[in-house]
Amino acid sequence: MSSESNFKALIPLAAATCVNIIGLGIVIPLLPFAVKEAGGGDFEAAAIFSVFSACSLLSAPFWGRLSDRIGRKPVMVISVLATVISYVWLANADTQLAIFMSRAFAGFTAGWLATSQAFVADVTTSEDRAKGMGMLGAAFGIGFTIGPAIGATAVGADQPDFAFPSYLSAGCACIGLLITAVLVKEPARHRVHQADMAEGALKVARQPWLLRLLIPFFLVSLVFTGVEGTLALWGAHVLQIGPREIGYFLAFAGVINAIVQGGLVGRLSKRMGEARVALIGAVSLMLSVVALSFVTEFYWLALPMALLAIAMGFHNPAMQSLMSREAPAGWKGAVMGTAQSTSSLARIAGPALAGLALEHIHVTAQFWIGFAILIPVLFMILALSRNRVAVEQNG
Repeated sequence: MSSESNFKALIPLAAATCVNIIGLGIVIPLLPFAVKEAGGGDFEAAAIFSVFSACSLLSAPFWGRLSDRIGRKPVMVISVLATVISYVWLANADTQLAIFMSRAFAGFTAGWLATSQAFVADVTTSEDRAKGMGMLGAAFGIGFTIGPAIGATAVGADQPDFAFPSYLSAGCACIGLLITAVLVKEPARHRVHQADMAEGALKVARQPWLLRLLIPFFLVSLVFTGVEGTLALWGAHVLQIGPREIGYFLAFAGVINAIVQGGLVGRLSKRMGEARVALIGAVSLMLSVVALSFVTEFYWLALPMALLAIAMGFHNPAMQSLMSREAPAGWKGAVMGTAQSTSSLARIAGPALAGLALEHIHVTAQFWIGFAILIPVLFMILALSRNRVAVEQNG
């Protein structure tokens, strides 16, 4: 049994993932508007993102155990095929219930997301795991840059057509399905068992050192997903813009995020340390939500969108790297699984809570609530930074 990483096996996986994410990115800026057109309120339009995340989190253990039993590739093929069906369902959904059901089905059958990460663990050694996940992360970044731009163009301007972009997403998923079925090869061994990871995640989540990292990680993700989930609604209320403009701005943010993650975050982490880079991310997010609350003209939206992309481009990779560094030997997989679950919980709660604030308090309330949440987060990350400096000096 070889102990070397097989990066060649990751090339078709990354290609399939990229195409699948392009499909997801196409519909993301359109979903709130589709819900509103079907008669939904601001809360329902924001909660459409929470539904997908909740169903994805609930189904992840099932897909993980199934992939341990029958293999990674069969699960990815089944899951992506179901994703194709979900997009066709969405294209033909003409009621709120149908839209929510299509996204719930997409979430329940999104096993290809977690299985792709397990595939990376199967074909890489622990030393090369970060590089392998980086290839997958690059595929995500490219997909979320191209997808919203395609969706913005396809939806139209005067009379938005939500069906056509959904069919395009189905087409992307079909391409991803073809790549997976033909080019992706089943890994020779399964190093990471999803059931064991879930059990390990519960164990490590109770560790005080990890809680000091998970709490700010969760709160930043909560604020970010809240902004992300209500951005289109806020833009419609304040700037009178539609899905096309939101899609282009999300594509712009994707380019900024790719630049940050591709060339800056690694270098700055080596020079300054992960905790300080995470602090830059949290400060950027705080500046972004403040800037958004004062934007009244369309062209000023570029600044907070750039700050938003910079925030997550710095914060998430830096915090995940810090968690991996702090994890004891043999716990790294469970720690990263716990971080992923924490992020998933934020993706469930963030859009729904922000939607409630926008609908029942004020159109910018979610931004100011996010600002208030980030104040203690800054102190938490500052404490982490000081602790890391003290450890390095004593070490």
